[in-house]
Parts: sequence; C-alpha cells; structure tokens
Amino acid sequence: MTIDTLPRKNDGVRLDETSPSSLDTLFKVFSEPTRREAVVLLRREDDPLSVMDLVDRLDGDADRIRIALVHVHLPLLDRVGIVDWDQARESVEFVDFPDEYDELLNVVERDVQQ
Repeated sequence: MTIDTLPRKNDGVRLDETSPSSLDTLFKVFSEPTRREAVVLLRREDDPLSVMDLVDRLDGDADRIRIALVHVHLPLLDRVGIVDWDQARESVEFVDFPDEYDELLNVVERDVQQ
C-alpha cells in the first residue's frame, strides 16, 4: 500500500476499526517526522489552527513546511480522518483517533517531545 492508496475517510476501511490495514495506515502516517509533529501539536489544541499557526509551531524552514503541509501532509491526514483540513479557511484541527491505538499515539507524542 502506497501513500496514494491509503484508505480515505469514506472508504470501507476506517481508522476506527482494529484491523491490519488500519495499523498499516497509521505506520505510514507516522513514518514522516513533520506529520508526527503536526498530529501531536493539533491533538493538544482545543480549537482549529490556521495553517500558518501550525507552520510557525513546526521546526524547520517555514516556506518548505507550508508547501509540504498543504500539498502532502494535510491532504493525507484529512483523507485518513485524523484531522479536518478546511482548505478554504486554511484551518486544520485534530478530529479523531481510534481508542484502540491511543498507546501508539502516546509513543509518537513522547518521541516528538524528545
């Protein structure tokens, strides 16, 4: 399964199911440091963040991060249902994560904090 063939929010395979394909999807999502950091930051927020606020909070070159977020990371995270990315408003928020995988998300969060 490639990033392009990851399950989408409305596909039969959802992240809220305990299945090998959901776990594979999560490993692909968390295989990239910027996505890990973005998910952890968004998880801590009660309200949506603008894309620029998210860019400002991520480590690295702001222009490169914004381009990568808008063209790669946010579309992927939105497709799998972890975030809700409103392109028109340029805002993003953490929406859901399967309870079955909370420990995986906690491991990712500890890794990002180090």
